[in-house]
Amino acid sequence: MSFVGTAAVVVLAALAVVGAAFLYLRALIASRFAAAILEISDLNEQVQCVAEAFLSEIHAYLNKIWVRDFSYDISYGDTHFKKELSAAGCPVTRAYDGGDLKISFTIVPISGGFGLKTLYSSALEHIFLIIRQDMVMKHGTLNDALTNALKIQVFVQHDIKNIAQFIQTSYYNLQNLKDEADELRYVRHLKESYTPLMLKANKIINTMELKPSDKPVPLQTIKIEAIVQQLVSLYHLECEVKGTGSVYANEGTIFLIFDNLVKNMYDKYLEEELEMSLEIIDEGDNIRVSAFDSGSPIKDIDKIFEPFYTTKTGGSGIGLYQIRTHVTKLGGTITAANVENGVIFDITLPKANSSDTL
Repeated sequence: MSFVGTAAVVVLAALAVVGAAFLYLRALIASRFAAAILEISDLNEQVQCVAEAFLSEIHAYLNKIWVRDFSYDISYGDTHFKKELSAAGCPVTRAYDGGDLKISFTIVPISGGFGLKTLYSSALEHIFLIIRQDMVMKHGTLNDALTNALKIQVFVQHDIKNIAQFIQTSYYNLQNLKDEADELRYVRHLKESYTPLMLKANKIINTMELKPSDKPVPLQTIKIEAIVQQLVSLYHLECEVKGTGSVYANEGTIFLIFDNLVKNMYDKYLEEELEMSLEIIDEGDNIRVSAFDSGSPIKDIDKIFEPFYTTKTGGSGIGLYQIRTHVTKLGGTITAANVENGVIFDITLPKANSSDTL
């Protein structure tokens, strides 16, 4: 091999090492933020959703994600408590003015480099939603506007928590890579995970916008097996996917439906040993997706699709309600049944036909 060829190989190898190191550093930082977000949620439960107590303890958790300083200004009726900033920097603020209830929360990050800007925005939004929820619950003044806002907050927190859990899992996997071949396989996995993660992030952003879009919702023919297989891989589940079928719908909506379904299986898998399977069945005008797990039966199974009803510790009662809402809008159905050897969820959706745009 010529000197030039050898030098090129050395340069490419060095670039690969630098790229892997940068990827590991980004994963390390993201994992730290994800852990802090989950700990902050736990803190709010420990102080029984009392905003004053939550804010008095939060500084220790903000230190973990390199927040230089923070401030807040909250007023409701005759109640008013605040904390001023004492450090210089580039503050980021989230505020709400609901007349009687006013909330402002500010953080001063150390930097926006290494993709930290997005992570800080997510952390700030999560903390702000907790404070707002605590204040509304404390004073028990849920008029229609605040009721809707509170529900939106719960939906956003549900999705932020899911992303945080994915980041934690990714960081764990990165720490256990054994060689370069493992690294290459994992980089390919991260690339495959990019689309579903972007759909999750866009769903959160769209929810936070609270403004109806003038653009029509894009529809396309979607292969159910591709979405389901992608999600099974994303959650690292040993779950066989059988059958094929297509529907004509918005990709984000279909992803949301089956993300919640697979995430529900994943949560159960963390608590007990399961055998799982997903089968896609062509039923003429409809496609039926049957999800089976061999786990314990579901208590009060007739209530599981109700909003905010949950049987899981720390659950929000949002996932299955979201599935039913979107499936119904698409003209489909969802059912759940305890069977002799486990639990079965069946989702039925209208099948794409030849007149739909491919």
